[in-house]
Amino acid sequence: MSYNNIGLSTPRGSGTSGYITRNVAQIKPRGPPVKAGKDFADDSELAKDAWRKEPAKEIAEHDLKRQVEVKCMELRDQLEDEGADEEEIEKRVEYLRESLIKRSSRPPQRSQPQRF
Repeated sequence: MSYNNIGLSTPRGSGTSGYITRNVAQIKPRGPPVKAGKDFADDSELAKDAWRKEPAKEIAEHDLKRQVEVKCMELRDQLEDEGADEEEIEKRVEYLRESLIKRSSRPPQRSQPQRF
């Protein structure tokens, strides 16, 4: 059983009924929204950016905190390998954490991208 050359020539031995269905799992690309009474094609800025979603603030903040903690763990591992005592490790890791959080909380400068 085939339809427009899609499907099986015969369902025998395939373990299926041979019934042809459309793929509903396929994700279709999103386009700009269409609103009644407003033509987005007229306003090029709206047409270009209207369908894009802004990233969630909470996710961006979580990623930033995660990057800070990764840097702190890298410093902790390095200091433990060097044989530093626990108080010194905690002190230096806390100082690094505060400086990275402070650096990430101020607005980024235009000339340089924010990196850790």
